[in-house]
Amino acid sequence: MSSENSIVDSKESKAYLRLVKNLTIDLLWIWVLKLLKEGPKYAYQLKQEIQEKFGFSPATVTNYTILYLLEREGLVEKTDMRNSDERIDRKYYIITKFGEEVMKEAELYLKQTYEKLFSKEIDS
Repeated sequence: MSSENSIVDSKESKAYLRLVKNLTIDLLWIWVLKLLKEGPKYAYQLKQEIQEKFGFSPATVTNYTILYLLEREGLVEKTDMRNSDERIDRKYYIITKFGEEVMKEAELYLKQTYEKLFSKEIDS
């Protein structure tokens, strides 16, 4: 078996599929906050952009659940945006200062974890 085939085969393993799920759907909050750092977005827009930019598609209910939990924890805020008729168009979400701080902590943690897992040198 060539190494190319082993890479393809590994993507079919249950362990690999769990890794993908854990880093995408189970950690959806990180992906949502990443997009909200670009500016306010409404829930369905976030779902679409996750698919377009990151290549996976969370269930709609999962997306709303994550937004609710992020809002409850103070990482995002919901705001009304008015359209040209001055009526409320949609509920938009914005990242809070606390949300930005948590993202920085998450980035540092993921970098450290990556280094621990994939560094060539292992301390004994």
